[in-house]
Amino acid sequence: MSEIEWYERIQAHMAEGQFFLAYDAYREAASTQAPSLRLSLLGALSLLRSGAEAEARKLMGSLSGRLLSTEEREQRFADALHSAVAQQADAAGFAGAARELLALFDAQGRQGGHGGEADTPEVLRLLSQIRVELWARLGDAADLEQAALSAAAAFRLSDSLADGVDAAGLAAMRGELAAARTLAASLQTRWAAQPEPPAADAARAGPWWLQGAELALLLGDTPALEARLAQAARLQPRHLPSVVACLRRIRLLAQSGFAVPDTLPALLPPPRVVVFAGQALDAPWDDSPCFPPALEDTVARAIASELDALGAEVGFSCASAGAELLFVEAMLDRGADVHLFLPFDREDFIRHRVAYAGGHWERRFRNACKLATSVSFATEEPFLGHAALLRFNNHLIQGMARAQASLQQAEPSLLVLWDYAAASDAGSTADFIDNWPEIERLRLIDLDELRERASAEGLPAPRQIPAPALPDSSVVVLPQRRISTMLFADIVGYSKLGEAELPALWESLATVKPLLAGPASALRLIESWGDAIYAVMDTSLAMADYAFALIDAIGAMHASGSPLSRPLQVRIGLHAGPVFAGEHPLTGRPIVYGSHVSRAARLEPVSLPGHVYASQQFVAMLLAEENALRHEAQMTGGDYRPRYACEYVGMLSLAKNYGRQPVYHLRRLG
Repeated sequence: MSEIEWYERIQAHMAEGQFFLAYDAYREAASTQAPSLRLSLLGALSLLRSGAEAEARKLMGSLSGRLLSTEEREQRFADALHSAVAQQADAAGFAGAARELLALFDAQGRQGGHGGEADTPEVLRLLSQIRVELWARLGDAADLEQAALSAAAAFRLSDSLADGVDAAGLAAMRGELAAARTLAASLQTRWAAQPEPPAADAARAGPWWLQGAELALLLGDTPALEARLAQAARLQPRHLPSVVACLRRIRLLAQSGFAVPDTLPALLPPPRVVVFAGQALDAPWDDSPCFPPALEDTVARAIASELDALGAEVGFSCASAGAELLFVEAMLDRGADVHLFLPFDREDFIRHRVAYAGGHWERRFRNACKLATSVSFATEEPFLGHAALLRFNNHLIQGMARAQASLQQAEPSLLVLWDYAAASDAGSTADFIDNWPEIERLRLIDLDELRERASAEGLPAPRQIPAPALPDSSVVVLPQRRISTMLFADIVGYSKLGEAELPALWESLATVKPLLAGPASALRLIESWGDAIYAVMDTSLAMADYAFALIDAIGAMHASGSPLSRPLQVRIGLHAGPVFAGEHPLTGRPIVYGSHVSRAARLEPVSLPGHVYASQQFVAMLLAEENALRHEAQMTGGDYRPRYACEYVGMLSLAKNYGRQPVYHLRRLG
């Protein structure tokens, strides 16, 4: 395969968010041929996006000689030559120094080409993005300096307004305010000379107004900043990608010490994220009516009114017939992003949660799934009458809403259609409220009040819909599944150990056990075969603690002097989902089994050694648990510091053709 074909293949993986596959492709390409600079930069970016900062930095370090532009290369050569002349007193000494310098210059030329591999706007933009992201994550000022140099070089080559704004912003982040304002002033003239994009085209108008706002911010022109941000805010719907990008650059400016007006958060609010939970439409067999079909229009108007008040732009919800589908439809009417989460298999969900309300609700459900930004599942297996799946789905909705909001520098609000007299069992609206700690970001639509008001005004006649029978699959399968967290790990390098080393391996692992005593106290089950470890717990925080303790323990084993011929690393995948628990009929030992055990096992083989990767379901539980602890600390006057950061990697193709799974990289904080 040619270099161009490898490059296109890696680009395709990156565009799809499959950063693991992109890095695997890069490694395969590098093993067959010397990779070009742009190919290597894509490899570094794929590592960075998968959360492996240290590995990305190592790869970038190996490229240092090739990351110089022609101008920088010539300047370094001139500086070295000047130093050699100043230090050599005789002709023979100078000739020797000159030969060394020529060899150095020739080597650098072979690495980067005398035209300079880095002398293209495309490569320089990519290099600047990598360096900015490294600086934001790791705080190394050298990364910020290199990002600024690359951005300035890209602007000199392209002379584009976008590259100029990036260069001015990075100069300001480095404290070079005079240079940043001089460049911003010249760019301001060019920006103002461009024709204003039509307001109806938010994808063009939003970035244009926000670009102008960034220039005004750099110039300290507060009136212009406020006017341009107001123009961007008037676009409906707002172009959220440009809003988030602008917010991120402003945050980086503030992080670097640049003065940002206190009024700016009100002028440029982050995307408004709304989580919804609400009462399902009454089924014909309900003994205690709560949401009669005749109340649909009244409820729809109430939801739309609340969304207007909240300015909702991103929504997270399930999609049962009733309030949830009404919320989804109202959000789609607003042009908002909608993320749907279903507790079990789609067709089974229709049978249990939609079809009873009539064929027109089923059509609305299928249409909502087509138009939604994303559709995710707590599990893709059938319901089997297990209410734990409904509660688990609520955790998934809440956790993913918090993850998305965090990326967008936002705080989610919870909007509910609630009836105090309705059932409060697992997965109900009341259950959702009980697990939402921030009362200040909770908005209630009182269903009882809507019923009373509609009754006083005279309810319209209910629609004549034939009552469908209960789903055939409504029989509860015993035992009930329970939500558990699972760890699969293996020791990388185990297969390369010699036969004589295996006893030493197990003796060394005996020293690891005491280091795991604390985190292991929460284990419900642990199994091992060969170099594999399988563990089960009830909570995600305890499992994350155990995963990192395992990594530390393996590292400590080598630090204390391992007799093994090679250092070992552990590779870990974490997952959460509904599983069966019982006793093995042949051994009498406890077992945990089900499709989600297999899914957890498929995540580990495709993760990177020395890192912890987790499924979307695990991360949702982790975020919900940490948020509950944070709120509890606030209520008692304390302070809770999150223990883990969850960074989205992308859609990972699991081992053994087990489908695709959204995957996150976990890292410790503090």
